[in-house]
Amino acid sequence: MKKIEPKVDEMMECCGSSKKSEPKKTYPRLRLEHQFFPDVKKWEVGKEYNITLQVKMTGLSISKFQNDSEFDIIGFETSNKK
Repeated sequence: MKKIEPKVDEMMECCGSSKKSEPKKTYPRLRLEHQFFPDVKKWEVGKEYNITLQVKMTGLSISKFQNDSEFDIIGFETSNKK
C-alpha cells in the first residue's frame, strides 16, 4: 500500500504572541456516511482500518486554484488493519 506523507504546516504564531506552536501534520480527509457504510459505526476512534473502494470518476479540475478529481463510490470492502 502506498503511504501518504502528511503536509506539515510551518510553526505559526499563536494569538499574536511570540509563543510558537508545534508544526501540524495534515492528511487528506475522507468522510463515510453510516447510511452507506454501516460497519464503521462499530470501529474504534484511533485505530487503523483498510478500505478498498471501487470508484467512478465524475470530474477533473486542474487549474491555478484547483488540482483535484471527483469520484462516486460505487463499491467497497473493509477489514481491520493487521
